[in-house]
Amino acid sequence: MKLSVATDYEQLNDFLIGRMDPAMDSFSSRYRITLRESEILILIAVYGFSNREIAEQCVISEKTVKNHIANIMTKLGIQSMRKLLSLLFSYMQYSLDKATLGSIGG
Repeated sequence: MKLSVATDYEQLNDFLIGRMDPAMDSFSSRYRITLRESEILILIAVYGFSNREIAEQCVISEKTVKNHIANIMTKLGIQSMRKLLSLLFSYMQYSLDKATLGSIGG
């Protein structure tokens, strides 16, 4: 049985979010990212949502989404979405690699 592209996409997203959860908690704690800011980061990084889609999903205004993104970037000391995603993905990969090495050595 072949799964539809939408179903494959949803399963991949669920897998990514499950793997990201501990690393995202660590990232958020390290950079003092709020729960709402973490939610917005996930919607951008995993789902590729636009500001409008994030606003609809979170039931907030687009201006509030932009403010949250600006706050995240200020906390991280960066000024572009590409740098934000690069930092987030690098941190996630480092955390996953660290966890894998810890389970091998332990």
